[in-house]
Amino acid sequence: MVALSAPRDRLLAFAFVTTLAGAGATHATTRRVPADFSTLGAALLASAAGDTVLASAGTYFERVHLPPGVTLRAAGAPGSAVIDAQGLGAAVEARALSPAARLEGFRLTGGTGVDDGGSTLGGDLCVIGGSLAVRDCTFDGGHAIFGGGSGASAASVSFTQCTWSGTTAEYGGGHFQAGGGLQLTGAAFSGTSAGSGGGFYATGGAQVTVLGCVIANAGSSGNGAGLHVDASVATLSNLLVDGANAGGVGGGLDVAAGGQVIASFCVFVECVSAQGGGAFHVSCDAAAPSPGKRVAGQATAVADCALLSMTHCDVLLARGAAPAAGAVTGAGVVRVSSSIVAGNESGLACLDPRATLDVACSDLYQNGGADLSGGCLPTASATNLSVDPRLCNLPARDFGLCANSALLAPGCGDDFWGAGALACAACGPTPAQPVSWGRLKARFRN
Repeated sequence: MVALSAPRDRLLAFAFVTTLAGAGATHATTRRVPADFSTLGAALLASAAGDTVLASAGTYFERVHLPPGVTLRAAGAPGSAVIDAQGLGAAVEARALSPAARLEGFRLTGGTGVDDGGSTLGGDLCVIGGSLAVRDCTFDGGHAIFGGGSGASAASVSFTQCTWSGTTAEYGGGHFQAGGGLQLTGAAFSGTSAGSGGGFYATGGAQVTVLGCVIANAGSSGNGAGLHVDASVATLSNLLVDGANAGGVGGGLDVAAGGQVIASFCVFVECVSAQGGGAFHVSCDAAAPSPGKRVAGQATAVADCALLSMTHCDVLLARGAAPAAGAVTGAGVVRVSSSIVAGNESGLACLDPRATLDVACSDLYQNGGADLSGGCLPTASATNLSVDPRLCNLPARDFGLCANSALLAPGCGDDFWGAGALACAACGPTPAQPVSWGRLKARFRN
């Protein structure tokens, strides 16, 4: 090899290498539909990582495959562009997305999912492997065995300011997540329903993060009308579950074998269960098997039993079979602190002597029967109170505390107990009245 000794030689060598690098460079392209391509599918087929497909307002009667690294975006206001699958599969299907892709501003409807091992996954949106970021999208009219609105298997999916409305499934009426990661931010589920997990269902070692979301009027014929978590870890913050109604256990939340749920600043209000645990039910029992299907990662367990930890949460006005407020059975563990458990048809209970029910530094007020009961012999901590929480406006779902609430500086080193801090002037007793979904959505989505 000959050494480069002159400055001119070094300069020529640098220019040669730079030319070679530039020859392989690509430039991101925006393809407009229908201006440049007549269909979304054709535009996506012509796209590569870094490209954007921009859809004008209108309804696109097609089913599309989203390539890795491509952004599919509605050009107008969210929901102005609609992808209607017409009952022929998922409206959008994404597989092995690496680099991550993006889906923004669409309404997806009429989906029936993708066959993934004998059953259907993801009614309107199906994601298998890879990463997808979804923003400002609406899912309605979809149905699948797993995930009526959307479903993901061994994939990392984030949803920001998205809405699921009236979608149905056997597991996960709104969304189903097996393995991978799920992040919900500012999301809303309205009237979604399933056999289990009416709002969403997480299993198979999924890592779930929920922030500032609403699940309203969700239903299940079995367990977990609001949400179901097994063999997964879920962190819930500022979540409202309102009016969830389960034919089985766990109206608001069902935690089964291996489920680990950490909830803070969450509210479960007017949730109902026909078989106990109106607000929540925690059990070490395995979840119902998935019929005719093994979702990727589903056998992965994250813990030996089941845990629900609630800090600064409200459990209000739960109804149905006792214990209406919440139940723990098997060797499950429930820990409640700095929270409000009030106005429920019956209190909290452990249904097995092996269970743990630990409630401290909380307000237990006007629950039917005993506030705490059951075979594990829960004891009422001396740190608990029994006072009217004086919430600012329960009918409008304002869970902040009135200035005259005894839950401001209540002890235990806390500034307040419950999901909301000081938020209004002095008020009278806390009423209990129904509220419309429109007011719920306006408060928690804005």
